[in-house]
Amino acid sequence: MSLSLFILIIAYHVSSSPLILSEFSHVMIDFLTVLFSIAILKTIGKNETREGKYTYGLHRLEVVVAIANIFVIIFLSVIVAYISIISLIRGVLDNSIVLIITSAIAAILTFFAKPKEKDDIGSRSVYVHILSDFLGYVIGIITGALILFIGLRELDPIGALILVLLNVSFSVPLLKESFLIFMEGSPVKIDDVQNELAKISPNIHHLHIWSICNHMRVATLHVKVPPNLTIAEADDMRNSIYKVLKEKYNISHITVQFETDAHD
Repeated sequence: MSLSLFILIIAYHVSSSPLILSEFSHVMIDFLTVLFSIAILKTIGKNETREGKYTYGLHRLEVVVAIANIFVIIFLSVIVAYISIISLIRGVLDNSIVLIITSAIAAILTFFAKPKEKDDIGSRSVYVHILSDFLGYVIGIITGALILFIGLRELDPIGALILVLLNVSFSVPLLKESFLIFMEGSPVKIDDVQNELAKISPNIHHLHIWSICNHMRVATLHVKVPPNLTIAEADDMRNSIYKVLKEKYNISHITVQFETDAHD
């Protein structure tokens, strides 16, 4: 990744290509994301068992990193879009040969750096993001070839604007997920969970589900029970609730409060 950054920044100074600048901004976003993620994962790892102020640990820092990445994407995208529009207005004086060679080298480096796709959400997101990088380099190669053969240099800033739109579009799902976590929205449909738990007890209410981060879900709920319910029966009901929430909805932190009519 650092090699791709070096190649792209040198190529931009040589060619003044807005498309290469857009490719550079995309790689810079990836580079900063990796740096932020490594720093946060180390911090979380050191404080995994920490208690006190942060009783759930520091996992929500992952969301902070996601928000920071989004702001970086917006900032760099605005710069690239501005330069691309200025290039369209003033006329493009880029070097299509440099654009083709640079995009090809970056595409090759990205292809060999491509990880194996896994089932977990983190690995899938990295896999999809690298594929978007590769697609951007392919656009650079095709755009450079078209400029070389038909001489339409306006395709360069237009291609850069397309890459900016790709960057922003890939960040929208992350923004929605981060907003949902910060607002303590439910990652699953509450009605579906309520209907599933009603099979165990129809008197479940005050059901709340939220996420600490994208892989740590929390649930609290109240269950109205008869006053003569034994501890063993309550344990059986609680274990059944735990099993449903854990296996079907991947909720790992669960609090069940039993109450009788006297609580009304």
